[in-house]
Amino acid sequence: MSAKSAISKEIFAPLDERMLGAVQVKRRTKKKIPFLATGGQGEYLTYICLSGNSILHSAADSVTSAVQKASQALNERGERLGRAEEKTEDMKNSAQQFAETAHKLAMKHKC
Repeated sequence: MSAKSAISKEIFAPLDERMLGAVQVKRRTKKKIPFLATGGQGEYLTYICLSGNSILHSAADSVTSAVQKASQALNERGERLGRAEEKTEDMKNSAQQFAETAHKLAMKHKC
């Protein structure tokens, strides 16, 4: 059994996760790393693994967040458009009153 298969079977399978990929990395460092079983001082091999569930949850969270932000922006835009519509209606009414007043004044001066 390969190391990747063993990692998948022993670490990811019990958690109902799926390992999507694994990369073996070799790192060299001058420091001792006491917690790792290494072949020699300053060198070790390890795997970096990518789990399916972590990506799916992260992607789902990102989509949910984006939808919430878009919904909020849409609501805010609707509110601004509503206020603009009210102001436009007020301006229209003021313009009509001004026109009526100007027309009445013009009629009085003709007489």
